[in-house]
Amino acid sequence: MTFKFKLFRGLTAINLMFSTFFLMGLIIVLFTTGSIQVLSFGILLGAILIHAILSLHLQKALLDSNMVLKESTPGGIRIIGGICLFVGGYMVLSGLSLFMMLKTGNLGPLEEVMKQFPDDQRATMTAMLKPMSFFFIIVGAVIVTNVMLSYTFLKQYKNRQDEDPLF
Repeated sequence: MTFKFKLFRGLTAINLMFSTFFLMGLIIVLFTTGSIQVLSFGILLGAILIHAILSLHLQKALLDSNMVLKESTPGGIRIIGGICLFVGGYMVLSGLSLFMMLKTGNLGPLEEVMKQFPDDQRATMTAMLKPMSFFFIIVGAVIVTNVMLSYTFLKQYKNRQDEDPLF
């Protein structure tokens, strides 16, 4: 097993845990608020969960040469992977822009929101923004890297399947 494949397995496990954890929280929030924004964010997180599950199937098929993927799995990895690339890229860009806003000291639209809170809470919230930006950057990078690795190993699976017609 190569380092690249081990990384693929590890990132898939991280995405599986991350998306499951946050989806469970979003389900609770959705039932209490009924917000359409929460529902749309839940659908995007669900795409990450589905992609992680499809990646697990791909990993099993690569490890066991007797196992064949269902016909819809490669297409699902590609299509849902595209959605995950969007979500992961958006998270990285959001984290970078938040970090840059904190670096320059100009919080833009966040300043209006911050004015609603007392000074002590405002300082606490501002202190939490930097770790939050790093969280967005790291999670987004994990999602994007996992999708790119799944595309690489899907191509490897397809090549192996094309070489052996009985496979």
